[in-house]
Amino acid sequence: MNILKDIIDDLEENKAIDIISIDVTKKTSVTDHLVFASGTSNRHINSMSESIYTKLKKLDIKNYRYY
Repeated sequence: MNILKDIIDDLEENKAIDIISIDVTKKTSVTDHLVFASGTSNRHINSMSESIYTKLKKLDIKNYRYY
């Protein structure tokens, strides 16, 4: 299971703009990557957020609110 790929794929499916993933494994022990993306409106951004939230929940990722 590659959570990063799943998140980026989901953002692409939802037409996110300027998707960027930054590897921070050597900078912090809290996470491995930071993912940034833009949307066309607040509604679009909320929709992308809900989609990722739902995907992580379906993948049975623990503590998905912290991803």
